[in-house]
Amino acid sequence: MFRRIRASCFALLLFGFQAPILNGQLASPLFQNPQVPLVVHTVSGSEIHLKTVIVSKPEDLRQGLMYVKHLPANTTMLFLHQQPRTASMWMKNTYIPLDMWWVDANMTIRHIVHRTTPHSLESIAYDKPVRAVIEINAGLTRLLGISEGARVEFNTR
Repeated sequence: MFRRIRASCFALLLFGFQAPILNGQLASPLFQNPQVPLVVHTVSGSEIHLKTVIVSKPEDLRQGLMYVKHLPANTTMLFLHQQPRTASMWMKNTYIPLDMWWVDANMTIRHIVHRTTPHSLESIAYDKPVRAVIEINAGLTRLLGISEGARVEFNTR
């Protein structure tokens, strides 16, 4: 009996310390917003089919992938802006390394940053106006053969 109570107390204590991170992860737009198909048309003519979660509301744009501990390999997050603008990102409270693609109004990838550093407060930016920034697991951009000049296609429903 004492062992069961001690184990239960330990589990509650452990969960209590993890609750803010778990709640932050579950509150992420990654889990709250619907996934839609994303097709990347590479410069070499291949089509890469992925899923994306589109974020466009200010609170979702601010949160992004913060607190997320796992991003499925076939899933991205697409930060969509109403009008083209310069965009900068950071990795505050982001646990996984990412590749980032800056996408212009014609849905062409114009700039790529590979392997961002988790938890970094350094600004990651592109100085030309873009309509979207897409985040994907670090390393997948090169592995899938995606480069600047590739076009992306998605439906906002």
